[in-house]
Amino acid sequence: MSRQHTGSQPARKRRSLNRRILGHTTRNILAVVFLCCVIMGVSMQSLANNILLDSLQPMVRQSAKTVEANIHMLADRMMTIAGDTRMRSTGDLSAAQASRAGLLTEAAEIYELHTIALYDLDGRLMQGIDGAPEHLADDFLALLQETDNMTTHPSTIFQGKLGVTMGMPVKQDGETVFYVVGVYKYDALDDVLSSINIGKHGLAYMVNREGVVVGHPNQALPLRGETLDQLTNSHEEVRRRVISNETGASEFGMGLDTMLVAYAPIRGTQWSLVLQMPKSDYNYLINAAMVSDILITLAVLVISIVLVLRLARSISRPVKHVTGRMVALSNGDLHTEVIVTESRDELEVLTRTLDSTVDRMNQYISDIQQVLTQIAGGNLDVSSQVEYQGDFTLIQQSLRTIIQSMNETILGFRSAASRLSQMAEELNGQSNQLHHASLEQNQSTEALAGEVVHVQEQLASVTQSSSQTRAKTEEIAQRVQEANQQMDSLTSAMDNISANAQEINMIAKAIEDVAFQTGILAINASIEAARAGTAGRGFAVVAGEVKDLAARSAEAAKSATEVVSRTRSIIQTGVELTAQTAESVQAISGVSGQISAISDQLVTAVQGQKAALSIIETRIGEITDIADRNLQNAGESEQASALLAREASALQAKVEQFTLKEEQET
Repeated sequence: MSRQHTGSQPARKRRSLNRRILGHTTRNILAVVFLCCVIMGVSMQSLANNILLDSLQPMVRQSAKTVEANIHMLADRMMTIAGDTRMRSTGDLSAAQASRAGLLTEAAEIYELHTIALYDLDGRLMQGIDGAPEHLADDFLALLQETDNMTTHPSTIFQGKLGVTMGMPVKQDGETVFYVVGVYKYDALDDVLSSINIGKHGLAYMVNREGVVVGHPNQALPLRGETLDQLTNSHEEVRRRVISNETGASEFGMGLDTMLVAYAPIRGTQWSLVLQMPKSDYNYLINAAMVSDILITLAVLVISIVLVLRLARSISRPVKHVTGRMVALSNGDLHTEVIVTESRDELEVLTRTLDSTVDRMNQYISDIQQVLTQIAGGNLDVSSQVEYQGDFTLIQQSLRTIIQSMNETILGFRSAASRLSQMAEELNGQSNQLHHASLEQNQSTEALAGEVVHVQEQLASVTQSSSQTRAKTEEIAQRVQEANQQMDSLTSAMDNISANAQEINMIAKAIEDVAFQTGILAINASIEAARAGTAGRGFAVVAGEVKDLAARSAEAAKSATEVVSRTRSIIQTGVELTAQTAESVQAISGVSGQISAISDQLVTAVQGQKAALSIIETRIGEITDIADRNLQNAGESEQASALLAREASALQAKVEQFTLKEEQET
């Protein structure tokens, strides 16, 4: 089965080596390229994301400084207004008010203010242009009072319009006397926010500490109170860090896109600047770089596959020739020439080694054929003429061992054939003796069988006599058993008579006692009658009669007692005789039982002898059969010994045909 499997393997294995090399190499390269592209894509995305977040932080800080500069410019204007000498006019009240009104009007025109006004320390309007609120907001007033310096309102909504509200204390002799509050137009902040360009869709906006948008390129958002949560998709981390006045950058998802956001506080205000842009604005650059890398990688892959294909062909062609030659070799072809590859590498070594292997196998097989041909011709004085190398020396050693073993075997056959011939002659003589012994054994067995039949007839008569004896013994035992029963009845009757005599004796004693008592009574009655005199004469006569009756009763009782005593002695004698008779009958019953047991044992013994004789008869039959078979086997053995002698002679003649080394040496 293994040869068939090996032979069918090349026919079933159709894939060429270069295709396998190319396929495995291409799959490995594609796997490596795919893995590298995935790693590169993830790395580039992560790197670009980190670069964008890192670059947004300095950008938002710089933009916050720009907003701070504009806020400071507006603050400087308010400080200029608050520091104007016309604010501190010490003339009469009307002149001071007129001077301040001119200053406020002039400042509103020059600095593009929605309104500007003066408020006392309680936040009540003192003087201002049209549109100034009558009272400052409590939170803004609190900030002014707390800082006692330049303050910016957290909200940018003023009377439905966008503006930056700023307040500045006006001091006189180092003390704050009132506050000047102006609302700048929103254009100052809008220009700054609109000038911050971040990508294609990025924008900058400002939020206060409550997360409310106070500045946005789209002015509608701060006007309707848009919040940071709405612009960042309720991203908690961004909201927390922005309202806590931190600087940093983060990312969050919004719909199908990812947003990048950076934030920094605007110093001097309660605002923070937020830069927000979609990540997709820069993804096209990353994607373009990845596509370029993939195209370059594919080009390198194609070049690598071409080089691998050339290398695979240079390897597969010689290997194909070697494989074909090895397949032919496995099918028994030892004559086809091996094509040697001149490549100065392992392929050349492989082909040259295969060529030398085929040559050596031809030599070995020719030598083995020559040796086996000589052995087939009966010449065991032959040896190998080729020097085997490597593991093939085992074949040479095996040939030598086989030849030596065959020489020893043939020599053994010769001596065995000679001994076998002698043993056949001896066996023939012993077979004749065995045949005669078997005849005598058969005759003795037949005589023994006749004797056994005679013994069986005698045992049959003994068995019949034993059966009759046993029947009579059983009849005697039955009679003895009936006598025992009658003796038991007689003993019981005697016991009853003895018991009745005892009762009669007791009755006689009772009568004697009554007679004695009656006599005493009669004497007493006579005495009493004598005492009575004539009156007691009749009673005395009766007493005399009673006394006589008592005497006769006593005599009768005494006579009955004597009769009973004699009867009891007679009964006692009968009881003793009955007991002796019962013991004799019991002894007879025991002897009868022993005779019955002996008869049973005799019958059992006779039956055992009959069974043993039956077994002996069966064994004698078997011995007779064995003797018959022995007689038959002895005849067959005699014939076989003669045949064995003839075969031993033929074997010896065949063995003599071989030429052995010992014969050549002699």
